[in-house]
Amino acid sequence: MTGGPLPPPRPRHPLTFVQTEFIWFFAAVFTLYWVLRRRRFQNFLLLAASVVFYGWVHPWFLILLFFTAIQDYLAGIAIERWPGRKGWFLGASLAGNLGLLAYFKYADFFLENVRAGLDALGVPSAIGPIGVFLPVGISFYTFQSLSYTIDVYRGHTAARRDLVDYFLFVTFFPQLVAGPILRADSLLVQVERPRRLSWAAVEAGMALAMWGAFKKVCVADTLADYIDKIFLLKEPNAALVWAATLGFGVQILADFSGYTDIARGLARMMGFDLPLNFDHPYLARSPSDFWRRWHISFSSWIRDYIYIPLGGSRHGATRMVLAAWVAMLASGFWHGARWNFVIWGAYHAALLTAYRFVTPRVPRRVREARGSGVAAVVLMFALTTVGWLVFRTPSLPKLVQYVTLPPLGGTPDQFAAAAVMLAVTLTFSAPLVLALLWERHVAPRLEGRPVLLPIRTTAWAAAAVAMFVFARMDTNDFIYFQF
Repeated sequence: MTGGPLPPPRPRHPLTFVQTEFIWFFAAVFTLYWVLRRRRFQNFLLLAASVVFYGWVHPWFLILLFFTAIQDYLAGIAIERWPGRKGWFLGASLAGNLGLLAYFKYADFFLENVRAGLDALGVPSAIGPIGVFLPVGISFYTFQSLSYTIDVYRGHTAARRDLVDYFLFVTFFPQLVAGPILRADSLLVQVERPRRLSWAAVEAGMALAMWGAFKKVCVADTLADYIDKIFLLKEPNAALVWAATLGFGVQILADFSGYTDIARGLARMMGFDLPLNFDHPYLARSPSDFWRRWHISFSSWIRDYIYIPLGGSRHGATRMVLAAWVAMLASGFWHGARWNFVIWGAYHAALLTAYRFVTPRVPRRVREARGSGVAAVVLMFALTTVGWLVFRTPSLPKLVQYVTLPPLGGTPDQFAAAAVMLAVTLTFSAPLVLALLWERHVAPRLEGRPVLLPIRTTAWAAAAVAMFVFARMDTNDFIYFQF
């Protein structure tokens, strides 16, 4: 294993949101969608579009997708029809979903570690990876479909009989491969009710999608070129590693929130309202606050289906710590079959536990002192950045090398390169900071005023020009496509 770039998804999905082919695809779907008008026809169209979108390169991936949808559709009906045996039907759904996920995502990881363990014991073995392809988005649609079965089991939602509506809930293409991970009471209810064309929603959706594309093309992909080169170096110094890690923190936020913004924008143009998935996570003041702001749909899934069922914070400190560690280890392992993701989950579990016990012991005058809020944000951002180094480094020996580098070691050229990396990160973070200031302090004051329209159109034009300038022939996949 090396300390190079995160491996790309296997295989590459062609209809990436920021590619020309997808723009033409969506334009055709959008036009025909609103021509049809009737909800039933619109749902058939969206289901067909989702099939084309997901099965474009490897149609056999659709077998897995529809297996997941069919088994949970039938499980929901069975749970409702035979409540006395609902535990068996839920168990079958869990086994089917988690079994597929275990095979396609974790089989090679398990076999590699079995071989490594046998090698360590001096036992010869022919065990080795079998080269399983990882279907794009399998973790996302598996969790989404599984949430439906669990909610039917709990009585939180009714089992659906309409197969097309349920299939569309599982396969809805804007959020299919990288979320948000939605529940039946969020997306399925919207699938089941009529949608009406609203030009205000179309305009808002276009603006949101363009902003997401800007973050991906101009911020995330530009930073990636610099960051990947640094992590490919055999002997970087600490300044270079931490400068690149800081840049990666900006890259992954722009990349993942960019995908979510595009997904939400496309859905809004078609009359759907997808929930917020990122709420300025680097303004978090504590680990729990970070997870309320980062990948909200996933962290709430982990909270509702793992943390709370294990006791959460309702049964004392010991139970809380156990629930937090199981939830965060599951969160880390969900991200990928690599030990660095498990360590990343454990790191965040340790942060949650430490903050839970340390914060109440901080004197009140310290917590309420002037500047304490800013200090809390800075500290949490620093701790999050440490976690990103673990997340970004697949090789454990390389990770050990990075964290043990002498802080002040290195050549003048290395420090100069680190300064360049910092300057690039700050430069391409500027649009994100400006967007935050606009959202919180400027836009509310200009709402309804005539000057707002020319400002918005100018911003759109500038974003379009910037994307044209920064566009690449070979666009990087979204980072979370591999999860």
